[in-house]
Amino acid sequence: MRYRRFYRRKNSAVFGIVCVLIVLLISLLLVDAKLRPAVYELAALEAYSVSSERVNSAVERILSENAPLYSDLVTVNYSNSNIITGITTDIVGMNVFKSQVTNAIDSEFSESPETEIPISLGTASGVVLFSGLGPKVNIDVGFVSSTKTDFKNVFESAGINQTQHSIMLNVETTVILNLAGRRIPQTVETSFCVAQTVIVGSVPEVTVNK
Repeated sequence: MRYRRFYRRKNSAVFGIVCVLIVLLISLLLVDAKLRPAVYELAALEAYSVSSERVNSAVERILSENAPLYSDLVTVNYSNSNIITGITTDIVGMNVFKSQVTNAIDSEFSESPETEIPISLGTASGVVLFSGLGPKVNIDVGFVSSTKTDFKNVFESAGINQTQHSIMLNVETTVILNLAGRRIPQTVETSFCVAQTVIVGSVPEVTVNK
């Protein structure tokens, strides 16, 4: 009799522990299912910020080391009466500079193809009071980039019979984020002033390329 009672109590205790473990497992799965999308979304936002910093860093480095002069890229043509007849751009020089920028940006990602982004579970919960609190989960993010660059001429009035000519470099970098097996494409777009000058006289509408 005593053995049977002991056996029953033991079975009841084991059954109770199993039930508790099952409840905890289900609770963890439910919490994981709820937080996982938020964690991935936050990680993607942080990864976008990292991508923007890398693009800006690469372009600023090239500009600080090898920024072309306005005269290297553009020639303003005048007539005998000192009237502007056209603006000639050096396509070869522009393409060389574009290639330098593109390679520098892609190198930023190829040299560091992965990074860890810490996400606070309190922030992922969506509760404002818990923002930044709780344990942090490190999400491994992989980067694959592809960059397109293009020049744009911007003419703006700078006073009476004066025009400010800015050569802008538009940069569009498509970054594929590898987030726990999910591939998320993001596009980082920005522009930089490469060269600038003030032209005295009326500027023709057409820019002639070499």
